[in-house]
Amino acid sequence: MKKLLILFLVMQSSLAKDQSKVLDKVMYVNKIFAQVHKNPSKHSIYLTTTECGHPVKVYKLESKNKSRVLFNRTWKIVKVGSYDGYMNEEYLSDTKVKCFQDKYPKFFDSLGLEINEMFYWGKLYDQYVTGKSRAN
Repeated sequence: MKKLLILFLVMQSSLAKDQSKVLDKVMYVNKIFAQVHKNPSKHSIYLTTTECGHPVKVYKLESKNKSRVLFNRTWKIVKVGSYDGYMNEEYLSDTKVKCFQDKYPKFFDSLGLEINEMFYWGKLYDQYVTGKSRAN
């Protein structure tokens, strides 16, 4: 078992040396609140919460003339402030959108949301499942 673990760690470190992270583009959050995750999964640890319209740096991994942007076809490698993580593609747009906070600033400010309330709003958006039902 120890030999397998050591082999796995050696393979991971050699793969990491071949890859480099390159800035792909800047995108903007299009939901009222969104989370940056530690791993490309909606159940992973949250690193930070962002507001609608916040710019997000999107990166791609390049290795030996190949580039990879998406994980599981929906997750992007992002940097928000000092946090490096992953964000779901459906929460990002190429252009800055007109947000609820921008349309109704007095109402939004009167809510007096604290940091933990913003976190839970972002967590709620992570749990939403949107799309068409295939049930008859």
